Amino acid sequence: MDDELLGLALVVVLAVGAQLLAARLVIPAIVPLLVVGVLAGDVFELIDPQQLLGPAFTDAISIAVGIILFEGALGLRREELAGPVRGVVARLCSVGALVTWVCSALLVDALLDVSHAIAILIGAIVIVSGPTVVLPMLDFIRPVARVRSLLKWEGIVVDPVGAICAVIAFDALDFSGGGVSLRLGDFGSTVLAGLACGAAGALVLMPLLQARWLAERQKVAATLMAVVAAFAAADLLRDDAGLVAAIAMGIALANQRRVEIERIVEFKETLGAILLGLLFILLSATVDLTDVIDLGAPALLLVVLLVLVVRPLGVALSTVRSDLPWRERLMLMALAPRGIVAASTASVFGLELQQQGAPGADMIVPVVFTVIAGTVVVYAVLGPLAARLLGLAHGEPAGVLIVGAAPWARALARALATAGAEVRLWSPHAEEAAAARAEGLTVCADPLLGDGAASDDPLDEAVGLVLVTTADDAFNELLVERLSQELGTARVLALPAGTARPQLLARDGGLEPPLFGAEASALVLERRFAAGARVRARAPGDPAEGLPLAVVRESSRNGALAVHPFTGGAVPPARPGDVLLDLV
Repeated sequence: MDDELLGLALVVVLAVGAQLLAARLVIPAIVPLLVVGVLAGDVFELIDPQQLLGPAFTDAISIAVGIILFEGALGLRREELAGPVRGVVARLCSVGALVTWVCSALLVDALLDVSHAIAILIGAIVIVSGPTVVLPMLDFIRPVARVRSLLKWEGIVVDPVGAICAVIAFDALDFSGGGVSLRLGDFGSTVLAGLACGAAGALVLMPLLQARWLAERQKVAATLMAVVAAFAAADLLRDDAGLVAAIAMGIALANQRRVEIERIVEFKETLGAILLGLLFILLSATVDLTDVIDLGAPALLLVVLLVLVVRPLGVALSTVRSDLPWRERLMLMALAPRGIVAASTASVFGLELQQQGAPGADMIVPVVFTVIAGTVVVYAVLGPLAARLLGLAHGEPAGVLIVGAAPWARALARALATAGAEVRLWSPHAEEAAAARAEGLTVCADPLLGDGAASDDPLDEAVGLVLVTTADDAFNELLVERLSQELGTARVLALPAGTARPQLLARDGGLEPPLFGAEASALVLERRFAAGARVRARAPGDPAEGLPLAVVRESSRNGALAVHPFTGGAVPPARPGDVLLDLV
């Protein structure tokens, strides 16, 4: 009892701790999770996943993977499938998946000492990519919108494709050395079962999400209940149909307009991160490090060929006769890491085949985990490099969005633009927005809290800082809470409306930094501006006067001009080339 308790507690501590370390080092979380899991399992023997979870090990892993894929599917919007994206995604998940399966199986069969059946099964497993590694890499690389949409959709949709192919291979192959009998009808029936259960789950859930007698936290719990129920129902009908059901349900919720799902998305992101950490610790703890080392150079060559030959071939055949520019095709070739679905599928099938005594079954987990670790490391370097060389990376966002267009805010926007910063305004008041346009300023017309699919989205890829300056404290506080979810608390700063400064709480529980200093407010600045004060730009050597507002400075990372607003305390020392703005 005590051993199981300590083991489970250690899994949680290591899972969260590894992700915190990854955030601090700015690396994909999967890297420390894999390392820590192997160390805790095979090296120091602190964790035995099969002993901790017993017979429920494989089922618990499957449900957790389903929840993670549901969370990823909540970010799939049909508006992203405009133009050539829809056709390319479909071919990447069909033609590309088939190319990956065939080529990977041939390479495994040629390079490693395994049977044909094991090679075919491994080839099916490494079809998958996955949101758990693709999305963090996309957040770091910041590619153009179409490339991001393609890789995001492929990464989520191809997961059940690969898992279903692995199930079909597992059921159809004779691992004792006999014949092969692949049944394409099994694939179609599995997909249909998953789609039906996912659609049914969404239909059952919608009335609950619309019910006024349920609190928001209860609606979140109802969503989790419905996802698990749909997953289990689909899996009872067909093996691994639950993954299809989870993704179908997530896409259905993401693309309906009857209820808001922001709270659900926020909760699922937190739950997904926790489950991801737990899964990787548990799964990597089953890896025998000696088996991985014994694979040697052939396994490394397999990773290299998957990256340099198989992925480019799959993308090339999937984008034939499409309107996708060649640069974007090359970018697709440069990013296809494997993640949690490959790890879980390999662990489940590897364990079952070992229990059956199948020759070479002990090779499945080390080979797949070598592919996971190798592709993550390679693509973590290759992806950002390719994006920069191809000119498809946005770089660090330096644009400023000023919410509110009072006269003093318009003057600040003009001064920032004159200094070279990219600045735009958004106002809830039509007359303020019209006045800003008349002065030649960039004004966004689409809703600030929309779904992000609008053509004039105020919060597009270029915005790295939001200054909330309206004369409504309640509205400001709502914006700080909502926008911080997208940009982070450090990039959303609010100015109080009146003379009495409210305590605007950050989402992490701390106080928001006082924009323009503790004495500033929208009312104070409006009165000063009406009394004749103006926004003045000065060089670092000029004497400081009035109320310091911001510094426009060239970024040391990418050379773009970034805006650093004054937030109280000592004014940061100026550097040569800075432009300092004061209200004088």
